[in-house]
Amino acid sequence: MTVSSSIKGGLALLAIAAMTGSAEAQSRRAQADTPRTPPIHQWTGFYVGGNLGYGVAGLTDNAPLAVTTNMTGVVGGAQVGYNRQIDSMVVGIEADIQASDQSATYSRNLPVVGDLTVDQRIPYFGTVRGKLGYAFDCGCVMAYGTLGWAYGAYRPSVTAFGITLSGDYTRSALAAGAGVEWMVKRNWSAKLEALYLDTGDIGSATAFPVIGQVHMRVRDAITRLGVNYHF
Repeated sequence: MTVSSSIKGGLALLAIAAMTGSAEAQSRRAQADTPRTPPIHQWTGFYVGGNLGYGVAGLTDNAPLAVTTNMTGVVGGAQVGYNRQIDSMVVGIEADIQASDQSATYSRNLPVVGDLTVDQRIPYFGTVRGKLGYAFDCGCVMAYGTLGWAYGAYRPSVTAFGITLSGDYTRSALAAGAGVEWMVKRNWSAKLEALYLDTGDIGSATAFPVIGQVHMRVRDAITRLGVNYHF
């Protein structure tokens, strides 16, 4: 092979390499300029659904018996809400109403008084909460935090001297929690959510036998599963 042929071959190889490098660079630029494909599922829109879970409500009071106890039971209800997805961020609002079986009963035998029985119940509660979530790239999973206002009934009763007195108080509370939601099929999602409620101080208007007027505080930790239909 002559020197001239070698030079021509080398120049040809350089030209091919340059063309290949240029093509790769153009391809990378094209990929960078291409907008990111939006998630497969969009979370924007209204939804309705139902849920079922379990709650453990810690109760403390300043009564002479100074009771600290837990009300436990099943909770279940319905929710309605709206989400707005902006890129990977999801903002929304949700309201729910829940029936509750959370309750606790304790008894004491006191001098003179005899048996004293106290029953505590949370018959229902509801919340109105804002939501802030993150939709993962697949679009089918969203993790979120939630914060808002709760309301509900607290129903204590006391039996002493063969007489039962009860009260029924409606209180507002702080509601906070977090959850994960999966779009399991078109228009349907399933979620796992943890929710915490705190009533703050509840002052009873009723003077109960022996106990007198009671101030109490309920802290409720709820774990629930839910399903939603998205319109």
